[in-house]
Amino acid sequence: MSSSQFAATLAEVYAHGPGKDVRPASAPPYRRRPTGPAVPFAELAAVAGPTGARLVRTLGTALAPRRFEPWNGFNEHRAYPSPRAAHLVDVLLRRDGADWLVDPVRELLYPASAESPVAAPDGPVELVLREQPTRMPAGYGRLADALAALEAGHVAGALAEAAAGHGLRYAVTTATTTGGPWLTVTLGPSTAPTWSRHRLRAVRSSGLSPRGFGADPRPLPAEAFERLVAAAYRPPAGSPVTGVRLRHTLAVGNVAGRAAGWYHLDPAATGRPGAAAPQPTRPGDATGQVQRAYSYPRTEVDVAGMPLAWLVSADVPAAVRTGGPAAYRRLLHAAGAAAQHVGTAAAEVGLFCRPVRAVREAAAEAAAGLPAGHDLIYLLLIGRSRVRDFAYDLSNPEVSP
Repeated sequence: MSSSQFAATLAEVYAHGPGKDVRPASAPPYRRRPTGPAVPFAELAAVAGPTGARLVRTLGTALAPRRFEPWNGFNEHRAYPSPRAAHLVDVLLRRDGADWLVDPVRELLYPASAESPVAAPDGPVELVLREQPTRMPAGYGRLADALAALEAGHVAGALAEAAAGHGLRYAVTTATTTGGPWLTVTLGPSTAPTWSRHRLRAVRSSGLSPRGFGADPRPLPAEAFERLVAAAYRPPAGSPVTGVRLRHTLAVGNVAGRAAGWYHLDPAATGRPGAAAPQPTRPGDATGQVQRAYSYPRTEVDVAGMPLAWLVSADVPAAVRTGGPAAYRRLLHAAGAAAQHVGTAAAEVGLFCRPVRAVREAAAEAAAGLPAGHDLIYLLLIGRSRVRDFAYDLSNPEVSP
């Protein structure tokens, strides 16, 4: 890799930080419904036998709307988060060289071209996760590219979880196609489920925020903390997070049995069942330090009152030197998948998990004591909602677990 490629990649990393190119936002472009001879999910399941039925359940579980929140300005909610509910990732089902756009709302497959044959996967199928950063308002600037890549990681992680629960083999690669590189997921053939259906039923929440966003002041239970920590290092098989070197640093504020401060999760110890609980590496008001690095005041987002703020970072220069310019996107995808798995674990125990990028990275990195060369990629705000919210259930009982 040339020095110019290396410099260009690091310039991209810098441009993806919030606050560096944020202009007044314009409305996102209107998205038309695809046209063409659509294939219903039910027909796909009927013609493809057991593998097709599992594929349909996997698509429905991972991609379809789960609920509508009347108080929330951004809807609808799926198994994974999307900034402003813009849904920056299109999923294309690829079979025999033809692409079909997956419409999880109407449970239809739309042909990407007139030559697309009827989709009838009797074996493994590919799902191409096409990123669409232009759906974000123009005010997000280059940050929209990073948000789309992170969301692609979330989608890939949600598909990995759903495949594990419905009994499909799962693999993910990064493929360079027109407009790419994008993640490509391979599903099938059938296998024994490795995740319980209970884990797939958990409804993700971003918390309540009609008049400012904060957490229930009661301590976070120690058991919930341990489940979140375990989720970071026990992903479903094939997840994009596997084999990628991410660093997890936790700002602990109000967790039962845990001293306030900064915790570095060591994968060698944390990922082993029965390992000792992580200990603080830097005691102190860690969540307060994250608040001071955050882009919004405490009256709008009460980070200092959160029981847990979770920082995902990586040594981007080292990764790029070893893996080339594409290594940075792999880190973004892996960070999104890791956040998805932690968010699923949070949902299981009734917690919200809000992934954000609205933070001044240098201040947060210094407060967390990250190693030289590490860049903050993602921040997860985790806690219990102050009140139990009301929402409309949008899930299809014939598809959802």
